[in-house]
Amino acid sequence: MALSYMRRHRRWLYVFLWLVIAAFIILYIPAFQGAQAGSPGEALASVGGLPITVGEFQRDYLRQRQVYERMYQGRVDAAMLKRLGLEDQVLDGLVAERIVTLEAKRLGISVDDEAVAREIATGPEYQKDGQFIGTAEIRRVLDLRGMTVEEFESAVRGSLLRRKLEALVGSGASVSAGEVEREFRRRTEQIKAEYVLVDAARFRAQVSVTDAEVAARFAAHKTRYGVPERRVLSYALIDGEALRPRVSVTDAEVEADYNEHRDEFREPEQVCASHILIKVKATPTAAEGHPEDEARKIAEGLLQKVRAGGDFAALAKASSEDKGSAAQGGDLSCFQRGSMVPEFENSAFDLKPGTTSELVKTSYGFHIIRVASHRDESVRPLTQVKDAIRQRLVMDRVRAMAEAQAEAVAVALRSGRSLEEAARGQGLTVVKSAPLSRQDVTAPLQSPALLARAFDMAKGEVEKEAFTLPQGFAFISVAEIQAPRAAELKEVQDKVKADLVDEAAREKARALCADLRAKAVGQGLEKAATAAGLVRKETPGLVGRGQALGDLGTGASLDEAAFGLPLKDLSSPIPVPAGYAVVRVLEKQEFNAAAFEQQKDAIASALRAQKQAELFQAFIDQARKRVVVERRPEVFRRVVG
Repeated sequence: MALSYMRRHRRWLYVFLWLVIAAFIILYIPAFQGAQAGSPGEALASVGGLPITVGEFQRDYLRQRQVYERMYQGRVDAAMLKRLGLEDQVLDGLVAERIVTLEAKRLGISVDDEAVAREIATGPEYQKDGQFIGTAEIRRVLDLRGMTVEEFESAVRGSLLRRKLEALVGSGASVSAGEVEREFRRRTEQIKAEYVLVDAARFRAQVSVTDAEVAARFAAHKTRYGVPERRVLSYALIDGEALRPRVSVTDAEVEADYNEHRDEFREPEQVCASHILIKVKATPTAAEGHPEDEARKIAEGLLQKVRAGGDFAALAKASSEDKGSAAQGGDLSCFQRGSMVPEFENSAFDLKPGTTSELVKTSYGFHIIRVASHRDESVRPLTQVKDAIRQRLVMDRVRAMAEAQAEAVAVALRSGRSLEEAARGQGLTVVKSAPLSRQDVTAPLQSPALLARAFDMAKGEVEKEAFTLPQGFAFISVAEIQAPRAAELKEVQDKVKADLVDEAAREKARALCADLRAKAVGQGLEKAATAAGLVRKETPGLVGRGQALGDLGTGASLDEAAFGLPLKDLSSPIPVPAGYAVVRVLEKQEFNAAAFEQQKDAIASALRAQKQAELFQAFIDQARKRVVVERRPEVFRRVVG
């Protein structure tokens, strides 16, 4: 026993814990108020023959519930937790723990009592001011919390086992110098740009493609248009919409739910306001804004005009440098606390409706704020929300019915019944799908996980667990496997034609983009765009690598071209998802070699940890496929209600 080992080494162990008490209070032993029926030792599920008990589930469930209660400041109830899927999260975590145990055993990884004792003695979570409370005190704390020494040691052992398995699986993870530099650039490099998008969609109607061109393209690219491996699935669908007519909710139930969850309908205090902004330069060399003294002087002049009775909206349209709101007369609509920077927000919420602020300085510049209205915190009346409550209650009951049906089908399949027999027992019909490829995530089987599993299964194999779909659940078996083959033209001619039209439209977009760039060199981008019937736009502010560049979207080629541009230079036509674009960089936060040298080791460590975590998750996902997970739905329903 690990505690016996600790007693034999009391002298060197006398370096640990006060925090052990806090750790168990927070992590393991929440108050069990409201716990559902079920013996703590009763099996809720098993994973490869290893049981998951009711007690374990309840302990983890309540711990996770406390996390959500802290996140939502105590405004959490059973219905909300149901919507968050907390029961499934907790059970899935326990299943993962069992898989770790099974895989560690398979690979010969173990943790002895000495290692457990050493972890307790030296782990930072068990240290406080160099004081050790002793094994007797640990036992006393465990007794108070209803946890045995064996359960405590098992938890520590499980944590160590997972770490050893993670270390083994992730030991091959490596990070190159190029990856580290790319990550640093992604984190630090930023640009502000102006651009013009030429959307290829505007040209598609102008493109005509002949049958001969379609045939020629197909003949030249037959391998590209080959038919991949496809599978025909037999499936039983549990459709929530089909269950909906069997569910009803009374007005009394709606009112009772409203009274129980009034906090969910609380509307925070709000202010509806407009502003005029005069920007201050973020840096002395920034292209946007004014030196602070100049900006203050301009803003003071505008404030005097407002005070003298000037039209606030007209002044905002003419002079505000917030392009997002200026066109609307400075209107910011309504907002609650936490939506704006503190200086702006505090001033707005202090103003009375119809009044105007003094100058308000923020990181953006100087603001003049006018408040139109101020709404106090309130609770929406039942008349406004009853339809939404009714719909939610119906959906909750439909989901519960669908889950019960899915559990019943799964139990029947695990007991050896065929898919047809299990479905018939729940009034369901087994139907066959059209031939599906790996990419055919289409109704009604709209689940990438379902398709991925289908292509791992043998012909005639039945998946005994349900797949979650937007409309409910599905159980599948593989009815037919069609090997990949060359396509006939008639099967793919629509796709071939669409590809030709798209290529021709994109080429027209590229040509217009090139002409636009040539004219913009002499005329300026805005004038050239207007003449071509296009619109010049700007990114709202500085944009980092990998982030959307306005409505151009994202992409490696766009990143490479835009971030490689010298300041103020016009790009050549850049391919983007919608067509082509011309871009000019207005501001640039460039690569900082000194900062890179300081941060590269930490970035490499973070990337390595990320790769190790991804490897471990992939390892666990593969291990799941080798393990039989059996649930006891009747126990689960008793425990979670």
